[in-house]
Order: sequence, then C-alpha cells, then structure tokens
Amino acid sequence: MTRTQSLALFFGLLLAVACEPQEKEASSSFALEITDSIRVDYPGLLDLMDVDPAQKRILLHDRQRGTILLTDFEGNQVLTLNKQGDDKGSYGQYLWSPARIETDGSIFLISHKGFFTFDSAGNLAEYRPFEEAVPFFGGRAAADSELLEHEGIFYQKGLVARGEYNKTNDEYYEQFQLLVKFDPEKGSAERIIHLEEESSFRSSGKAFEVPEMNPSFTILEDKLLVVAGTDPYLNAYAIQPPHRLLFRKSIAYPEYSAGQGVERAKADPRSIASDETAGRTYTLTVYKDYLISSFNPGYDFADRERYLTIDNPDDYRTFRESIGDKYPAALFLMDHQGQGIQKLDLPESLDHRQFLVRGGELWWLSRFNSEVEEDFVTVYKVEIAEKDRAN
Repeated sequence: MTRTQSLALFFGLLLAVACEPQEKEASSSFALEITDSIRVDYPGLLDLMDVDPAQKRILLHDRQRGTILLTDFEGNQVLTLNKQGDDKGSYGQYLWSPARIETDGSIFLISHKGFFTFDSAGNLAEYRPFEEAVPFFGGRAAADSELLEHEGIFYQKGLVARGEYNKTNDEYYEQFQLLVKFDPEKGSAERIIHLEEESSFRSSGKAFEVPEMNPSFTILEDKLLVVAGTDPYLNAYAIQPPHRLLFRKSIAYPEYSAGQGVERAKADPRSIASDETAGRTYTLTVYKDYLISSFNPGYDFADRERYLTIDNPDDYRTFRESIGDKYPAALFLMDHQGQGIQKLDLPESLDHRQFLVRGGELWWLSRFNSEVEEDFVTVYKVEIAEKDRAN
C-alpha cells in the first residue's frame, strides 16, 4: 500500500467515525411528585410497616408501646394489635419483621417465637414456632427493614453484632452475614450472604462498625440485590441456594465518601459506634423499570478531618452547627443493572428511610418533626415523574 493510499484509508476511517450516530444527551429528567396524602392521628412515634392499595389499608407500628395499628385510607383506626406478652396468642417481645397485610385482610409477622397470622379482628389464626434453635439477630419492624417474599420463602436483613470474634479479627468479617431467610414450612431461619472479599470491610484490613455494614436489599425476579452499608456496590445474587454472586457493580453516587474504617489496633472491641462521616445506603427497592436507593453522600475530606479532631461535646456541638444541613439524604435512580440515571432531591416532608412500593405505587412515611411535637403522621402517595429538560 502506497503512502497516498494509506492516508486515504486513514481519512476515510475518520470520516466514517464522524458520520456514525452519536449517543444523544438525555432529553428528560425525573422528579418526585406527591400525588396524595393520608393523615393518621396518633399520640406517639409511628413507623410504616405496610400499605395495601387494593384493600385501602395501612399498617403502622408504635415501637415504644409495641402496638401495631391498622388504618383505612381515611386515616381511621380499624384495628389496634398489641400482643407483646407471654400469653399463648402473643408474639412476644421482639418483632423480627414488619407485619404484612395479606390478601384476605389478615396480618402476618415474624417474631423471635415464630410465624404468626392474626385475622382481621386481631385474633390469632395461625402460629408456627421455629422448629430449631435460632440465634438472636437485630430486627426492625419498619419499612426500611422490609420483609420480602419469594415462592413462599421470606427474606429480611438480619445482623448479629456479637459473636465469637470481634471487629479487630479477620474472622469477624469472613463470617459476617447480611440477610436472613425464613421458611415457614420448615420453621427455620437461616442467615445468608457474606461480605464480598473485594469490599473494603474485608480487603482494607481496617475495623468497621455494624452500622457501617448495615445492608439494604430488594428482590428483582430471581435475584437478591444487596448493598452493604457504606460500600457503594450493587451485589446481585441468585435467589436459589447457594446464592451465587451474579455481578458486583459500582454505584455512581455523586460526591460520595465511603467509610474508611479505623486501624484495628485503635478499635475498641467492646463498643459499637457510628462513623458520621461515612456515606451509606439506607433503602433499596424496585420501582417499575428502575431501582431506587436512598443514601447519604458522607462528609467531604475537610469536614471529615475536622470531625476526627473532635474530643469533647462542646466541639462536637460547634461542628454540627457549622455543617448544618450540608449533607442531606437523597435518592438515586438506577436501571435494573445498577446503571446510574439521576440523583433526586428528597422533599423535606418525606422520611429518607421509610418508603415502600405496593401495587406499582410508591408510598412514603412523613419525616419526624424534631422541632415541633406532632400527634399525627402522614403517609404520602408519590410518583417519580419524567419531565422534558426543555421545559
């Protein structure tokens, strides 16, 4: 090939590349829109458990009194359920899951005693105790610790803070598991899903606290999708045993600062603290063609360094006042493979942790008002609306 022919071929390739269709800039954006609200008058702090749009029912939980509250969509109380005692029909002191509204109007829940179903009048309809010893693990009867079902098996996050090893040992992170799998037919509870070897929890050699590893998860078709606390990765596992890792993908949170851990020699194995500077994922759910996570970005480098120098309550108070609301929680919209689409600002009225998808719709609990004592909560119906950027 002559030099003239080579140059012709080179410029021809350049022209061909230039003429290829280029990826278009996104012409639309997304925003949250509140489309409806339901006020529930109640003198106490309530968590959201479940919403049933078909039956127009809402389940809420008063964690201080141990009361489960069922209301209609007008906010009227339909049923109050408090079965914390040791009686035969009681679920005991510890709820391991939010209660669920079944299609027949009954209420299903899991406690440390086993599996319970109460009819629409609050009477015990079915009880299945655990058939084998179940180790204690942390639970939370609220929407940010959702109980999800797949083919008769229930899944929930379930952490064990204490054990044979502590946070200064490699074995602690090797044995740490994120979720629990309940089988009502077998009366069993099995802990599953280890921390990934590539995660900073296992690869950095640092010590991390339990809150920094607190997982968020959801179920998509035949996959468990899991994000482990401050580690900004979407891990997809086969839902069938042995729960093989299918993919691990970095989540492109904007301006995100993952937790750094502390030197193990400086970590106190007897304490459980929380690194305020660490970004983390709070909640993960499937909504239509998207995944939605709520997250906090964590502190920037300068604020983290300032935080680490604090050694007394007065300095901490001054520091908190100086940063104010500099790092608000937000939402992150992704496709089903974890590809980032857009960060969404969260309205002040919405709790950044407690939201559910029911009947293809988003339902959200109101944010706790720390400045004014309120004797009600609001449950919001929310849409993620797509808007043309040109408008």
